[in-house]
Amino acid sequence: MLHQSVRKKVFYLLTAALTMFCSEVSANASAQDVHELADICMYSQRILKDYALVGMSVTYHDPKKDLKENINIVDKYFKDIEGHKLNEKLLAEVLEVENSWKAIRPAFEQEPDKKKMSELREKVEAYTTRCDQVADDLAKDTGIKGEQDVVLVSELGLESQRLAALYLMKAWGVADTSYEKEVAQTVDQTEHLYQELMAADEKFVSKDIKDKLKTTENEFIAFGVMAKSTSGRFMPSMAEKSASKIFTTLREILAMEQKLVEATVSGYFTPVADEKKNRGMILKDIITLIQYREEESA
Repeated sequence: MLHQSVRKKVFYLLTAALTMFCSEVSANASAQDVHELADICMYSQRILKDYALVGMSVTYHDPKKDLKENINIVDKYFKDIEGHKLNEKLLAEVLEVENSWKAIRPAFEQEPDKKKMSELREKVEAYTTRCDQVADDLAKDTGIKGEQDVVLVSELGLESQRLAALYLMKAWGVADTSYEKEVAQTVDQTEHLYQELMAADEKFVSKDIKDKLKTTENEFIAFGVMAKSTSGRFMPSMAEKSASKIFTTLREILAMEQKLVEATVSGYFTPVADEKKNRGMILKDIITLIQYREEESA
């Protein structure tokens, strides 16, 4: 008869092996998936802003170079996400967003056309709205508490670039009659995001992060005042400087937020390479125990 302690060990190892195999099949979205898609959403509005700057022949910060680099970043992130283990539903959502990107991407590689700017912006708006929704779906699917706060920070980055794109469109002479309304909506949405993050549990949005958020909020308010101005004078280089400063700071905040949120779950996740190694060791132990049982029964 197999000794009771050995039977218990066999049962434990079989349970562990089954858990590992099942977890691989039904793997949730990862934090990296969320981060990369959130970046995609942010960079899309930034690309639109750079498109307007190139069209206006503004050379501050070399928008033509930024435009090319940011397009490559978006392409890379989509490729990365496709290579990860997403379930069928989430992968379909990501591919939907990617197809929208592929439909508008060629326009950004051509010489900016003032006549097509409004139509292009409408497509980008529809695309980024859906992108945000999918990023939120990925965040929920991770099962990581606080991961949706990461998405909120990325939305702040998106809104700052949206405001810059709106302002530069008007400066270029292509803004329509809804400009004031859209600027007001962007400012209101940004304030709502700041309030939500400032009210969050400090376990997920720390005091240091909130202090840094307050700084960017003040900078955004100043930028909003400039965008709402009715003086008829435009300062595209100043707008680019403000938008890029806010974007850079929010990228720093995003990195802090990601590190904070993921630290709360670091003990529960096993790297894929280690996971495969552990499965192999467990299966080896099971085979050894089975052989032991056969020898004992003989």
